[in-house]
Amino acid sequence: MNYFDLHCDTTYECYKTDVAMRRNGLAVSFDYAHLFDKWQQVFAVWISDDTKNPYGLYKKIIKDFKCKARRKPENLNPILAVEGGSVIERNINRLDKLREDGVKILTLTWNGENAIAGGSKSGAGLSRFGRKVIKRMNEIGLVCDFSHLNDKSFFSAIDIAERVIATHSNCRAIYDHKRNLTDEQLKLIADKGGIIGLCFFPGFLGGDTFQKIYENIYHMLELGLENHIAIGSDFDGADMDSRLENIGDIPSLYFRLSEKCINDRVLNKIFYENAANYMLNL
Repeated sequence: MNYFDLHCDTTYECYKTDVAMRRNGLAVSFDYAHLFDKWQQVFAVWISDDTKNPYGLYKKIIKDFKCKARRKPENLNPILAVEGGSVIERNINRLDKLREDGVKILTLTWNGENAIAGGSKSGAGLSRFGRKVIKRMNEIGLVCDFSHLNDKSFFSAIDIAERVIATHSNCRAIYDHKRNLTDEQLKLIADKGGIIGLCFFPGFLGGDTFQKIYENIYHMLELGLENHIAIGSDFDGADMDSRLENIGDIPSLYFRLSEKCINDRVLNKIFYENAANYMLNL
């Protein structure tokens, strides 16, 4: 099978624990490559809201990852992202630096508030500086990741952003959590041609992992979003169900969803094609 995952935090974990990408005991490692014909993985550099010298930390993690990724398997295409707009502090020119480093996606906030906007645990909206940030991202082709934004910031940002994605978010209609997206938000992302990566974190699913992933997919299909559903596991960024705790469990998830009568054509879109088509258009 082919697999495209829009979000994992393995990059940060490998740096923090000083382990290799090839074999590391984490949820994502190069050792799993044999499970897939094609594997595209977005590796996010996580920058928390309160990180001191966030850009300096980002540069260290990027350097570490690029060194370790030299031994990547042939069937893996790694894609770089940054989770946490605080990385640029108040220096808009750093957006260009991210792009020069090969970063394709920037999550505008993490859970709290930064100079750009407010996350899901904040009441802040999109700032004037945040509007400038999004406009510059539009100009240089840096994708705006709306995962983690609170509703106030979301609806302000969606009007400005041209390249929109939610790398790891679920449906609020299935489980009422601030980190999940309303039907209106899901449709607005789709209207911009964006995609939504379903997150495996049980805290955002609100019940049995496999059943809730199925319910999220079914709900989005009912909304007419067949071409906008993807996977955004959040591996190595959250505590997972023991039955879906690492990338080695992905074929089992595919099989379980197939058993629930989601046909292979749709599953292939969700597990690979939708995300691949979107990224090719960047």
